[in-house]
Amino acid sequence: MGKEGPDMPNFDSLNDRIIEDGNEQPVVSMKTSLDPKDPLENNPYYDPNKEYTPEELDKLRKFFGGK
Repeated sequence: MGKEGPDMPNFDSLNDRIIEDGNEQPVVSMKTSLDPKDPLENNPYYDPNKEYTPEELDKLRKFFGGK
């Protein structure tokens, strides 16, 4: 059943990440009217002290639900 080959890593030898089992219960995420208009505002994944390229900012905004 497993796919092995040059493109698939050996997951038994990975030591730089944690692989967890999936949730047994459903998870719900929602956007509310209380969320900031700009998804970078109060976002712990956005560092305002770092310089981002326009492409990186666009990716962040799209990922976090911005325009």
